[in-house]
Amino acid sequence: MTPMYLPDQDRDMLMKTLQSKTPEVVQVRMANALLLLAEGLPVEDVAGLLYLDEPTVAGWQKIFARRKRSAA
Repeated sequence: MTPMYLPDQDRDMLMKTLQSKTPEVVQVRMANALLLLAEGLPVEDVAGLLYLDEPTVAGWQKIFARRKRSAA
């Protein structure tokens, strides 16, 4: 499979969108990460796939686990 061509300007714009810290964007990225973790992917793979750092993904996993325990 040939990778899609993405000009630098478009790539920069897309990366800027991903790096947004608005609550909506963060919530969607967290949900995406948690769903991938639930599928059995390791933190390292999820971080790489979603252009996140590993501590962020691991932190979201811990937050979600804590919320689940406190709700029980």
